[in-house]
Amino acid sequence: PKQQRAIDLQAHRGGRALAPENTLSAFSNAIEIGVTTLELDIGLSADDVVVISHDTLLNPEHTRDARGNFLKAKGPSIRSLTLAQLQTYHVGRIDPASSYGKPFAKHLWSDGERIPTLAALFARVDQLGASKLRFNIETKLDPGQPEETASPEQMVRALLAEIDKAGMAQRVTV
Repeated sequence: PKQQRAIDLQAHRGGRALAPENTLSAFSNAIEIGVTTLELDIGLSADDVVVISHDTLLNPEHTRDARGNFLKAKGPSIRSLTLAQLQTYHVGRIDPASSYGKPFAKHLWSDGERIPTLAALFARVDQLGASKLRFNIETKLDPGQPEETASPEQMVRALLAEIDKAGMAQRVTV
């Protein structure tokens, strides 16, 4: 019989050293290499969709505009953009000239990656048959910057609805 692992092997932001952080390609890669838990961060879009992002503002070190150019500065906030607006940004590469990108020279780029929804991640996990995989979800809230993030009540309501809809309550730590 196969022995149970004594260690919970987590992929931080989906394994950001290997693939573009918090993307479906990173999560798929993490599942392929055998992690037991996906660690990820969430925010809420302007139209209250739970999206996966570590940053509360679009990050120029790994976000490109519709023309494929890395953003010049941080922003706008995830909360200020609808899902449709967020989907116009590319997040499948790190700017190799940035201090953030230099340590990841062997990154698996994934052009075409957009900021994913939590629902899309749950669907991908189901599609890949990873029925034992767990999720460690960090909410990105900042009470000191209320214009930048959703309120805790809005975030929790939307997050729990997605978890319930996907039937993932037994597999999620928030």
